[in-house]
Amino acid sequence: MTDLAYAPSLFPTQLRSVASAWRLTARALSARAAAVRRAIDALKASGFDGPAPQQAYKRLESYAASYEAAAERAERVADVMTLAAQQQDLIDQAAANALHQRTIVMLNLMSKQLDMAVAKHLNPTVADRMERFVDGVGVGVDTLHAQHMATLPAATQLAIERAGGTVLEAGPGATTVMVGNAVDPARIITMVAGVSSGDPRDLPAELAKAQHIAETTGASVVVWQGYDPPKDLAEGFSGLPATRGAADLSMFQLALEQRWPDATKTVVAHSYGTLVASRAAHQHGLLADDLWLLGSPGVDGRSVDDLTLRSPDSAVFVADASDDVILALRNDAFSLHGSTSPSDPSYGATIIDGVRGSHSDYFTDQVLLDALAGEVGAGVGAAVGEAAGAAAGAA
Repeated sequence: MTDLAYAPSLFPTQLRSVASAWRLTARALSARAAAVRRAIDALKASGFDGPAPQQAYKRLESYAASYEAAAERAERVADVMTLAAQQQDLIDQAAANALHQRTIVMLNLMSKQLDMAVAKHLNPTVADRMERFVDGVGVGVDTLHAQHMATLPAATQLAIERAGGTVLEAGPGATTVMVGNAVDPARIITMVAGVSSGDPRDLPAELAKAQHIAETTGASVVVWQGYDPPKDLAEGFSGLPATRGAADLSMFQLALEQRWPDATKTVVAHSYGTLVASRAAHQHGLLADDLWLLGSPGVDGRSVDDLTLRSPDSAVFVADASDDVILALRNDAFSLHGSTSPSDPSYGATIIDGVRGSHSDYFTDQVLLDALAGEVGAGVGAAVGEAAGAAAGAA
């Protein structure tokens, strides 16, 4: 894993400078409004009256009101920037005392979250895909679940209830659901799917898959639908959906860390989802103890040393099913998205051998499921490699 440094997205000095500029702008706009109103009073005092003068007064009043409204908006922006500077100060102070990579990753992501929150406040017309879990800090999981469930179609509600799921995020056409213990989970597996995933009609099948993985591993399993995946294979050749989704995945893992700091965090990415997850780890930092890349068309970064995970001891695992057609997009060293093939020795991941089947068979393959289950209670890294090797040998 990469040697991580604190790299905030915002800087208090710059934020305060911007706030000062906006306050000067507000004062200038207020002065213009006051000057217009003085002109109106002077004209009225001169006896200037009649139909035309009255229309002129109305026009001048509208100018004054516009200046005053703009001044108020400028003051609000200055207030937001000042508050952001104060919050960033606190993050910087915490970073100065940080000793562990996990803490530094969290602080980097919190700075990025603050940056995104300021942007959203300044431009509230930009709609997000869903109500994000990371934005619900301070609200109980049960309360969030109830709020989200009330917005979902009856068929979706029924599927979630049957799976015993807890809704963590929801929006038009996308729902993130945790299956299993949502009170004090020992381990949380986040599933990141690929091309053409996220269709609400497919949610029951995804929840059934999550239930099976939860039963096999003993973990709580999250069906994460927090990004807009490519709709078809043609769109899958673009890295743009992965770039947008990477930040959202990093923020989701931050939310899991804030809610359940003692739980082991696992990210299991399949197909195009491997590009999303590896890009999150490469560009933003990903709070995961172990990252699994299954049936990957390509990943971000030339090796695992380019990835920032929860700790320097975090592990990366790669599995390729025997009959997976996605392997045609990779050769020994390179892959579709221009990076090193994740199964190449130079990438540095632990290979899970013996996985059989096609591109859609990973989560029914016993070798892979046994390898995932080997993580529970065994510690990150070598224990999983040993469990995977034993499972492959038995197969």
